[in-house]
Amino acid sequence: LQPLLFLSTRLHLDDFLSLSKVIKRLALGVESLHVTIRDKSVSVTSIHQCLLHTKNITDLELILPQLSTIGWVRLFRDLRFPRLRYIRSNAPHTVLAAFLMRHRRITYLSVERCNRSKRPCDFGAVSLPSLSAVTGPIACVTSAISSKLLTYASISCYTQRDFSTPLVDFTSKLSPLPASRITQLSIPFDAGDVHFARHIAEAMPRLILLEVIEKPRQQHLVSTIEAHAWSDVIEWSSHLALMRSLKTLGILTSACLSRNDAHERALVMAWTAHHPSLEHLALWHTFGSPRHKMHYWYFSEGAWSKRHACVDPIFNFFSMSQLSACPSS
Repeated sequence: LQPLLFLSTRLHLDDFLSLSKVIKRLALGVESLHVTIRDKSVSVTSIHQCLLHTKNITDLELILPQLSTIGWVRLFRDLRFPRLRYIRSNAPHTVLAAFLMRHRRITYLSVERCNRSKRPCDFGAVSLPSLSAVTGPIACVTSAISSKLLTYASISCYTQRDFSTPLVDFTSKLSPLPASRITQLSIPFDAGDVHFARHIAEAMPRLILLEVIEKPRQQHLVSTIEAHAWSDVIEWSSHLALMRSLKTLGILTSACLSRNDAHERALVMAWTAHHPSLEHLALWHTFGSPRHKMHYWYFSEGAWSKRHACVDPIFNFFSMSQLSACPSS
């Protein structure tokens, strides 16, 4: 029996359905199911049958770009997974919200773009009291996080509305919620927002890991940015110091943070001079240019040291950029 099952083609799906008819226990033994099929010829009925058979799953990933809203409604019909704790899907939020209402023990939720342009996301009507981690667009994540157990949030941008939403709007909505319990955050920031670190610190003072990724900008606008959040070193370091529990910081930006290694070392030391707990810095700057730099700094035995690979095995920096390797500078 295989507790982990990946289905990425129509052939994989058909083979599994045929085999599960012969070996009755096969489907019941699946605990983690990942269905990522882009083939338009795959029938909703086949995928639905697969889901009906694998009723003991705890993890579910459903990425089906070809499926219409009506198809998703048919797919989720009558599905109940008593043990389900993790779900990642590109399903329309209005359909997924109804599914989540039947699965209130979800602890991890990861969603993609929302089709709502003006009305609030449907997640606002869903109560997930056990939710500890959430990934998705700003407005949808804000709607979803009423759980007192939430410790991880990852914000993504899919639409112009997402990209144009100021970070302060997001953090101000979080403030009345259990945001103070969030310890890990991945979030995009506007290059011209010089106070984004303070907004984050005020809303989420218990952060241990923070990953900030600059929102893409039109090339002709990049040169018009005269100041970044870290341009004023004293103010920037004071904003970082507000996050007294912060141990790990990752920054991805199109700006040039330093001229050379010596300058970068001085910058790191200035940023962290008054910070009580920061131990790891991952810096990916001049992103988007052929001369981009990626460095990983770590604090050990009273001094900062640098590795050219910015991704330490125990950290997953720049996940939104799908970073897989770090070249040396």
